[in-house]
Amino acid sequence: MNMGYWGDPHSGWWSWPGKRERRRGMRRMRRGILKFAVLKLLDELPRHGYDLIRAVREKGWGGGAGSVYPLLAALEAAGLVSGRDEGDRRIYELTEQGRRLLGEHAADLERWLKDDDDDEEEMHDMGSQLRDSARRLMQAISQLGPSSKPETIEHVRELLDEARKEIYQALAEE
Repeated sequence: MNMGYWGDPHSGWWSWPGKRERRRGMRRMRRGILKFAVLKLLDELPRHGYDLIRAVREKGWGGGAGSVYPLLAALEAAGLVSGRDEGDRRIYELTEQGRRLLGEHAADLERWLKDDDDDEEEMHDMGSQLRDSARRLMQAISQLGPSSKPETIEHVRELLDEARKEIYQALAEE
């Protein structure tokens, strides 16, 4: 499915669940889904930015001011939402164009938000395995010490540099 400017939320890179995504019970949200979640919330009723942040966090999606406010500005620039100043707050509401986009992808959005729960456990297991491998690697490296031969230390450094390069290569090919 082609979503033009907004891209496909299933494509692209998204991080392993870690401390930042896990704090205070927040779930990791796939990159690109937050914009549809905000559109869905605005479809329910007009809201100001802080209200949207609170609603997103209540769902456990973790969007903060640093992601929600720039997203609102981009949605407004794209004509998907309109904003109006009321006192010291800016109230956002969905435009017809935003409703059309949301309607076109409503089924996908429900699936993405539902699948996020299923993927959470799988990604947690993969993330745990990756962290465990990194922990074991650091334990092996910590065995090097002042009594290690310089050529052994140099060989381990070369191995680590090569592993780092291969990891970046794998990420680039993803």
